[in-house]
Amino acid sequence: MHPNHTLPLKLRAIAEAGFSDAELAFPDLEAYASQEYPGYRQLDRAGKGDMDTLCKAAGKIRKLCDELDLGILAVHPFDNYEGFKEKAKIDERLERAAAWFKVMKEQVLECEMLQVGSSIDPTSSGDFDIIASNFQQLADEAAAQIPPIRIAYENWAWGVHVSNFGLCLDTFHICARGYASPTSPTSALRSNAASTLQASLQKLMDIVPAHAIFYVQISDASKNVSPDRLEAEAKKKGIDVLYAYSQSWRPLPYMDEVAETKDGGYGGFFPVVDVLKAILKTGFEGPWSYEVRRCPSSASVHEE
Repeated sequence: MHPNHTLPLKLRAIAEAGFSDAELAFPDLEAYASQEYPGYRQLDRAGKGDMDTLCKAAGKIRKLCDELDLGILAVHPFDNYEGFKEKAKIDERLERAAAWFKVMKEQVLECEMLQVGSSIDPTSSGDFDIIASNFQQLADEAAAQIPPIRIAYENWAWGVHVSNFGLCLDTFHICARGYASPTSPTSALRSNAASTLQASLQKLMDIVPAHAIFYVQISDASKNVSPDRLEAEAKKKGIDVLYAYSQSWRPLPYMDEVAETKDGGYGGFFPVVDVLKAILKTGFEGPWSYEVRRCPSSASVHEE
């Protein structure tokens, strides 16, 4: 994100667009703390850092949200938490969670939901007994907060393991894993993409109860990026190719129909409405949000 797109500007834009709530990215909050308080030391992976300053910054954001009549739906992304048997590793992650909870608590940020993304650490275990035990500890710590904090789990498309917890469903991740093939040189779709996705959505409707879905994120994906460029971006950053796809190629659905562009549009192609219809058929009536990322124009697709 461009450094001029500060957190206050984003929140004002969200409020002016008529939204009642916003999701808050923890890196955005830390960037704001650095802007407001030069010398601020960011939290490390064990939650150690300049906590007092971060809480001051969070309090200022809470005051701004009050002025804008804007709620904070969730804070995210709390990542690489689950799949570890070693007590020292889980203790370190719980210390990080405790630091986030301090920022989220009443009289500071006043947010009651933490979004946890699926682990991307290849050394983490896929043993669901271990994963369940890890999440039980996190849920117990969250429940002990005043007021209690709920955990919304998001199954990232590039996650090494996927668990079933209180869910944050995302149209991008659902489609990117089972529908799209962004690195294929011949097609943006997997073979049998429609039937594969439909089978997944049917399972969602049959198995997932509405009360297990905490909120839903909506975005599309662009087919205007070449496989070579996408793989180069992923290699440069040392991340999974789907992570790179998520970072920069997520337009709003139907942007091609509402925005005129000289270079052929944003290239959205995911069956977003099909996914949303399936989610609604579970009986879900909770909050929805948009999560979109910078989507370069197709004119720049082949730039180096």
